Amino acid sequence: MLACQDRCVRSALSIVLAVVLCRLRVVPFLLTFGATANEHIHIGSIGNVSVNSPFAILQTTGIMKVLGVFVLVAFVANVVIRDDESGFAAIIRSTRIGKFDYLVGRFVGAYVVALTVMVGVPLAIMIGSWMPWLDPEKLGPTFITHYLFAFLVYSAPTTLTLGVGFFALATATRSMMWTYVDAVAFLVLFFVAQTLLSDPTKLTAASLSDPFALTAFEQATRYWTAADRNTQLPRFAGVLLYNRLI
Repeated sequence: MLACQDRCVRSALSIVLAVVLCRLRVVPFLLTFGATANEHIHIGSIGNVSVNSPFAILQTTGIMKVLGVFVLVAFVANVVIRDDESGFAAIIRSTRIGKFDYLVGRFVGAYVVALTVMVGVPLAIMIGSWMPWLDPEKLGPTFITHYLFAFLVYSAPTTLTLGVGFFALATATRSMMWTYVDAVAFLVLFFVAQTLLSDPTKLTAASLSDPFALTAFEQATRYWTAADRNTQLPRFAGVLLYNRLI
């Protein structure tokens, strides 16, 4: 009787989690679209620049990566824990598929799904900038390279690095709760570290230790004029390059 109740509870939780994951996929897109297409919604502070300027695209992408940590955890941790709860992991272990191959395959699948969610951020900015009610004075020309730069240089490396870490934690703990606790602890440590390294003499250390590259982006664009922010991408060199390599 207890075993039956336990299976029912697990099935119900699996259904709830599946629904939550489906909803999470559209949250970054909708939030970013709203911030682009509605002047009353803001993500960060872009100043007197176009809503689709390279500066705005990169800043919004960076901030959404921070907010998307829990979305990333939901995807990369769920693939491991779900197999254990459903009993599918035991079936896999009874085959010739090695543990390493199984984990790599699971992670690659989760990483690809997470990337499809994060690509929605620059895509939402592009689509949002096409809305007919926007003031043309607040818009600049559309350059696909700006959106590709945001995704390939900012989103993809961060998603890979954090995804590997949270996937490893989920594999070790076999618990969604503890993986989320670790994600909260990670964000707390991140904000504390950035606060401690906010001194101008420590900007390089802050830039290199920032997994989201927000500080590196701020340092690269610190002395830009409004015209620079509207037209230029930061050079993929110096602290920004080293940050992405790390």
